[in-house]
Amino acid sequence: MRNLSSVHDKPIERRELLRAAGLSVGLAASATLPAWATDAKFTLRLSTWGAPSVPQVAVYVPEFTKRVESGSQGRITVQHFPAGSLVKEQDVASAIQARVVDISLSEIGTWASSVPTAALLNTVLFSPSDAQFATMIGPGTKLYRALDADLGKHGAVLLGTIDNGAPVVVSRQPITTPLDFRGKTVRVFDRLTSQIVQTLGGAPSTIQVSDVYPALERGTVQAAIGGLQGEAGLKVYEVAKFLLLTNGVVGTGTTFYVMNKASLAALPPDLQKLVVDSGEAAGRLANDAVVGALVKLRQVMEAHGMKVTDLQPGSPQYDAFVTALKPLADQQRAKFSPALVQDLTLGKG
Repeated sequence: MRNLSSVHDKPIERRELLRAAGLSVGLAASATLPAWATDAKFTLRLSTWGAPSVPQVAVYVPEFTKRVESGSQGRITVQHFPAGSLVKEQDVASAIQARVVDISLSEIGTWASSVPTAALLNTVLFSPSDAQFATMIGPGTKLYRALDADLGKHGAVLLGTIDNGAPVVVSRQPITTPLDFRGKTVRVFDRLTSQIVQTLGGAPSTIQVSDVYPALERGTVQAAIGGLQGEAGLKVYEVAKFLLLTNGVVGTGTTFYVMNKASLAALPPDLQKLVVDSGEAAGRLANDAVVGALVKLRQVMEAHGMKVTDLQPGSPQYDAFVTALKPLADQQRAKFSPALVQDLTLGKG
């Protein structure tokens, strides 16, 4: 059985591999393939991080595994390494490029410094509602194709996008207005959330997910920005009693699965197409599950005694944040072409 992390075939472009896989695989086509391409077995090592119970993992991984293993009739085995046991969240980009792992869950901010489309998505300008997410950056959309093309320049292939929801703020004291951030030390997780806190007058502190609970408990930070799923999974309601739902005013989180490009190219064409199609199908299923879970998680947080402030678009509270963050939004907008920004804000496919 071949472990694709040690196979070094020449990478091929996504459009080329899909075109090849879409051809009829008759005797003439099969004759052009290497001897191992039709009967060898392969192992794909898939890494995830964070809570194994969230839909990005609990829905995507089983669905992807089922589709790939059954569709390949046993030619591919998916080996899952959960909870950062093989690759940590912050190391995904380098691990994928170095083929430490074949496939991994990733977060858009991890690639923002090197991948232009990821940088654009990792701004306050990208603010779809949960219902709009798939139509803006799901498979087949302009943004999905652009992200995949940019990742391809860094040796990676996109295998589905998943809504991570708009970031939320949990805090020890109420935070309901931009002024409430002033002078507070706030946990952040990437460059964008750091810029947001700085723009609002707070002091950002980069802390890994596993350290958020004790940091809030000890008062090392007075608030923390993160995803609603992650905050609920950490049970931060035990140490912080206030929750701010931002509803896109500070952007929307995007997670996705990415595969080493050479690992994909090492598979026969029919299995390349199977892996890509399975990843995108699993991503759609996981995205739907996330949207449903976010509604329930708010109820969970309230049931545990958290006081929830919900910033509704068009409300005075929401508009106050828009005004306070305008300098950051203008700065980010100036870095990209007007046409691309328009596609982002209007959700053109």
